[in-house]
Amino acid sequence: MGIDLGTTNLKVLLIDEDGKIIAKRSSEYSIEIPFHGFAEQNPDTWWDAARRCIRSVLSESGVSASRISAIGITGQMHGTVLLDENLRSLRPAIIWPDRRSVKQCERLQRVVKERGLLRELANPIMPGFAASTLLWLKENEPATIRSARHFLLPKDYIRFKLTGELFTDVSDASSTLLFDIGRRRWSEEMIDILGLPLQILPEALESMEITGHISPNASAETGLKAGTPVIAGGGDAPTTAIGAGIFEPGVLLSNIGTGGQVLAVLDSFKFDPKLRIHAFCYVIPNTWYVQGAILSAGLSLKWFRDNFAQIEKGVCELTGEDPYDVLSKQAERAEPGCRGLVYLPYLLGERSPIMDPYARAIFFGLTYDHKRHHVIRAIMEGVAYALRDCLEVFRELGVPIEKAVAYGGGARSALWRQIQADVFNIPIVRLNVEEGAAFGAALLAGVAVKVYPSIRDACQRTLRIIDETYPRIREASLYNEIYMKIYREVRMSLTAHWRRLSNVLEGHENVEG
Repeated sequence: MGIDLGTTNLKVLLIDEDGKIIAKRSSEYSIEIPFHGFAEQNPDTWWDAARRCIRSVLSESGVSASRISAIGITGQMHGTVLLDENLRSLRPAIIWPDRRSVKQCERLQRVVKERGLLRELANPIMPGFAASTLLWLKENEPATIRSARHFLLPKDYIRFKLTGELFTDVSDASSTLLFDIGRRRWSEEMIDILGLPLQILPEALESMEITGHISPNASAETGLKAGTPVIAGGGDAPTTAIGAGIFEPGVLLSNIGTGGQVLAVLDSFKFDPKLRIHAFCYVIPNTWYVQGAILSAGLSLKWFRDNFAQIEKGVCELTGEDPYDVLSKQAERAEPGCRGLVYLPYLLGERSPIMDPYARAIFFGLTYDHKRHHVIRAIMEGVAYALRDCLEVFRELGVPIEKAVAYGGGARSALWRQIQADVFNIPIVRLNVEEGAAFGAALLAGVAVKVYPSIRDACQRTLRIIDETYPRIREASLYNEIYMKIYREVRMSLTAHWRRLSNVLEGHENVEG
């Protein structure tokens, strides 16, 4: 069984040894935004979703709980869950899109640089990551920090509810900015900088280690058999990569979900000294990965759907069609390059490679001749350009990239796969499995209990290519020119203006206040 605690929904699936999905179920929940820039969720909302989905999967599959050999857990990275001495959550979890700690990030970045910790952390200090969130809580909610006895990452709260154990894994721990990436252990110096006790952190194990077993209480709540092993699992990005069959260098994961990621596996620790991309521990021992993460990939198309495609949404509710499929078909009417309309997808600020929380989205080159289908396609192309921005850093670092596996909602669109192939100028493949992180978590669980002898064997036994998309010479050349001469130049020219706009708005709010 694989459990994936996503940002807006939780998924549970059950597979057999050949990777056939026996049953699956998901449950949606929302992101709470109590103030502008905040992003929170109640951990018990996750557990309620997990209980419902597990029971539904067991019922739908008809499989006896005693036949489930192991359970793997994965989920959204970077978030902060705090428990008190009675193991109760102290406040809503602060999750990865949260931007409240921008000012704390700026101060932490200076301290980290002064103490020479850049290589140890291997990542820029960004809002939404645990270290900056904890500093914000220390400065703004000191009573919460004083009462905190345990820190967990989001998926590890599900582990706690299933087993009663407090653990994490090295891949998820490495996304906290509290971890020594190269040595695969907590950074005592960062904990000291934050002034927190080291005991607040859970033990970080390798992803295929067993962290506990289903407790009698969890058995009663979920229907799972008490004593079933629960493995360490991993963060959703590397676990998705395992679900995409990426277990060695050379193959790129291109994931377009709510956010977007490009990810490449490394057999030795490597990071970007300019901190434009992320470097984390992989879910395979003695393996790492580099990742470019953008915040508004599929979210950009969702923004368009929710604000400008109400008619399509209404029709699709009646016909059962997916509104995104309808929008993709409309976008096919627009020619590559969209007659010069270029979209920069910075609806929530941006991470890789610009690491700018002040960034804002823009449509550049809009004219009277542009129609609705041009705007939709420009959004799809803009997301690909943003991911290409990350690939350029990979190539600069000498990371081998021979082809990419398309994943996430964007992989279902033939047009979006072709755009990626043309913009990246590499082949794009699509696999028979679209379940991503939940599937990868199930494979990791299978290896942990010796159902598979290795991750390589697990991937080769369960995954196969069902579609290959190759770059087209003319389109790849056009996209390369737009990316190099327009997209990058516009993005770089706006950096100072984004900060000025934020200052103007903040000053206006202060005046009104």
